[in-house]
Amino acid sequence: MPEPSSKSELIQAMLDARAKLDSLIEQIPRSTMALPGASHEWSVKDIVAHINSYDRWLALGVALRGQKPPDSWLEGIPLDQFNHRLFLENRNLPLDEVVHESQDLWYHILQETQALPEAYLFSERSVEGFPYKFRPCDMLKSESYGHYRDHVPALTSWLDKHQ
Repeated sequence: MPEPSSKSELIQAMLDARAKLDSLIEQIPRSTMALPGASHEWSVKDIVAHINSYDRWLALGVALRGQKPPDSWLEGIPLDQFNHRLFLENRNLPLDEVVHESQDLWYHILQETQALPEAYLFSERSVEGFPYKFRPCDMLKSESYGHYRDHVPALTSWLDKHQ
């Protein structure tokens, strides 16, 4: 898929990726969503909570609002170790809360992306305390809608096993 080069292409890429994610999640029986094994020890709920964390702090916070994430997001630890920490932080959250937050975060990401000027979305930015410059459109791809796509294979596999 080509890189979005306009606000409308960015929004369409976001909508397409989110529709795929939501379609998979809607097909997965709720009774299986908290069972481990969707991605190693993670359940479907854990995957959604993981995505929520990235959407909250990097997509919505850093890319769209220019807010520095919590210091724990800037420690420079290996990605697998960091993601395991998120897993441990989120593992006891109730399923309904995780699913509701996912929809709520998506709504705000989409609304705020639509409201921002194209120049903001495609220009390099810096956020005080954040370690590097970025374009919001790139951050959205790597940490939000592209991140959804990263987890589609695990969700698809889980769905195939539990239908």
